[in-house]
Amino acid sequence: MSRKKHVLFFIILIPVFLFSFMRLGSYFFTAEDVFYACERGLGYGPSDKILGEYDLEGRSKLIVGKWNGDLSVVPAEPAFVVLWKLKDGGVSGFIPCEKIVTGNLLIDGKILGLVSDREISEVICQVEYGDYENPLTQQISMGVDENGFFGGEWKNQNPDDSYARITYIEGINEQKEVVYRDGMSPEGVYYNNGVQENWGK
Repeated sequence: MSRKKHVLFFIILIPVFLFSFMRLGSYFFTAEDVFYACERGLGYGPSDKILGEYDLEGRSKLIVGKWNGDLSVVPAEPAFVVLWKLKDGGVSGFIPCEKIVTGNLLIDGKILGLVSDREISEVICQVEYGDYENPLTQQISMGVDENGFFGGEWKNQNPDDSYARITYIEGINEQKEVVYRDGMSPEGVYYNNGVQENWGK
């Protein structure tokens, strides 16, 4: 075989090996490719659009998409310098957003959610964390974009605390009026998707 044929052979062979390696190992060229491949693997999607990308530890990314009014959340991490793969530790994937305002507390202290009421321009989430019997609370305010998406981050003063959850959500309009409540308010009043419930009455 001539030198030119040898060169041509390897030019053809190298991409074949590369794509076979990527396919077998679930490696991709971009974090977005990981996101869409994960959706296919989980049996839904593709997302209508990617709403945001958030940096995680170790140059990893959290990709957030919107699919049929719900969220799709997939973490991806770099591999072999130029490639990407699904981040170790599991995947959130499809997250249903059935309430007027749905907030979710995810990895690395990320709070992500969707709003279906266009009047709401700001969301305030109260996070309860620490000791279950005597928890601490923290409020986070987040703007709502044109897709109804909001995202933020809360800071835990003690990373060893495993208990953390969103206990109360408020939806605020442009006039800074509270137009939506869900969960137990600081005043001790419980709301279920905007409707006040009077327990024991």
